[in-house]
Amino acid sequence: MKKERTLIFIKPESIQRHLIGELISKFEKRGLKLVAAKLIVPTREQIGTHYPDDDSWYIPTGTKTLEGYKAKGIDPGKTAKELAVIVRERLLDHFTDRPLFLMIWEGPHAVVLGRKTAGSTNPLSAENGSIRGDYSFESYDLADNLERAVHTLVHASGTSEEAEKEIKIWFLPREIIDYDLVMESVFYSKNWGRVRH
Repeated sequence: MKKERTLIFIKPESIQRHLIGELISKFEKRGLKLVAAKLIVPTREQIGTHYPDDDSWYIPTGTKTLEGYKAKGIDPGKTAKELAVIVRERLLDHFTDRPLFLMIWEGPHAVVLGRKTAGSTNPLSAENGSIRGDYSFESYDLADNLERAVHTLVHASGTSEEAEKEIKIWFLPREIIDYDLVMESVFYSKNWGRVRH
């Protein structure tokens, strides 16, 4: 089984609520291995690299945003790309000059497990047991009314390709630690825990 890495970051709203330890515990209990972590104050340029100023980010983000409005019977009067530009600007404002706790987690299916642990991006529909399902009271309507980014508590990479790109934005190779966990023998050996006669 190939080991994967995923980028998870704990967002400013979670840090303000003293949730760092609780959220780390969720990923540890999943069986993922923490291989890098740091608390930083990102610049607008760093956030702009993470949420790039190009159609590869605008189109999927804006399409999802537009579909959300249509599902509620609202015509925002803007194209998908125009909506995405607004979303990106709110993200830049939300993350710049506030602390972020960045982490890389490793293990089989790390990306899928990271997303599942975080829960649905829409906090109101997030599953019980997930971070957003257990800790969020946020909604898209609330964020729109306040003209700010949605407080989703954590970021979790969406695909292994996305994770690789994001990790390179935030971490140098020397900051990622390669080490063994005893627990990994459960993942990678069929003989763990056998009784010897």
